[in-house]
Amino acid sequence: MWKTIYIAKDILTANNLEKSLREKGIKTILNKLDISKKKDELAGNVEILVLKSEAREAFLVINESLIEENI
Repeated sequence: MWKTIYIAKDILTANNLEKSLREKGIKTILNKLDISKKKDELAGNVEILVLKSEAREAFLVINESLIEENI
């Protein structure tokens, strides 16, 4: 079962967090929530999902990544 662990403000942030999670061996799914009417395809919220069994570890990895990058 998949669990939403974070909602990123844009696809670039989501990709960076996904990279950090995958480096720790955590499987992820990105799900774009907003279909922007703007021409900017990078804009819009992106949901980051992980396996429920890995949620706690994923939460810690995301917090560490956000602190390091000051996002």
